[in-house]
Amino acid sequence: MVKTLARSIREFKKPAILTPFLVTVEVILECIIPLIIANLVNQMQAGCSMDVIVNYGIQLLVLAVLSLIFGVAAGNTCATASTGFARNLRRDMFYCIQDYSFENIDKFSVSSLVTRMTTDVTVLQNAINGGLRPLVRSPVMLVMGLGLSFWMNARLSLVFFVCIPILAVALFFIMRKVAPMYARLQAAVDHVNGVVREGLVAIRAVKAFVRGEYEAEKFSRVNGELMDTSRRTFRYAVLNLPAFQLVMYTSTVLLLWFGGNMILRGQLQVGELTGFLSYVMQVMNSLMMLSNVFLLLTRSLASARRIREVEA
Repeated sequence: MVKTLARSIREFKKPAILTPFLVTVEVILECIIPLIIANLVNQMQAGCSMDVIVNYGIQLLVLAVLSLIFGVAAGNTCATASTGFARNLRRDMFYCIQDYSFENIDKFSVSSLVTRMTTDVTVLQNAINGGLRPLVRSPVMLVMGLGLSFWMNARLSLVFFVCIPILAVALFFIMRKVAPMYARLQAAVDHVNGVVREGLVAIRAVKAFVRGEYEAEKFSRVNGELMDTSRRTFRYAVLNLPAFQLVMYTSTVLLLWFGGNMILRGQLQVGELTGFLSYVMQVMNSLMMLSNVFLLLTRSLASARRIREVEA
């Protein structure tokens, strides 16, 4: 299935390959910033001169600007790759349908084909556009954040190794629950499109035989089914944000508690604790983005299967 869909990237391979490289450089620059901030806080606590503060400020400004440049460039290449992929995929599906035999045409309803060429392709496009960068950014940020925090203070970094598995288990159960619901959601969209198409195509007959109330009732039924399916699906999908916030705030409180005690005992500097808190935000944000990517991929997998059925 992946190989079949990957053919649609064709002339947009270059921006698709360039995006992960740009994102990796962006993340490396962002991970250096907390180290400089930690050194700056320690220098200020020791009573450094204004020249030292200005020097650190210039370094932070340069890193921030470079990170912004690489981030914008990655966004542009990712958007180019995703929109080009969607264009080629819709074209491939259209040409494939044109070559269908009568037997193959009877396998799909018109509303289902329309949904697959529009909604399902858009889902895949959004998955690439919104998921390619975080899919590269999150693991790199997670590895670098954990590595640098462990290098900064091994004892304090144990907080990460306690909280992160808890978050990972919670996200696993959420995605396991949501995964089959996305397929039912797309099927409900098919039903709505089918009723709308039938009503519009036969609008003259409906008016001639005064069947407006019947058609309205039929549409209301399938529209309600779509609403119920969407509500059940997203009721579980939104649980990843509370789980993420719970673990993030718990990690922050634990770091402040243990870090504060270590500072009082002279085992930790204030700058190191400041850098640690920055890495907490970076690592947790990377996990949050990764969970959102998994939700996107879960939904896009259902759409990819439906598109694969057309091109099979």
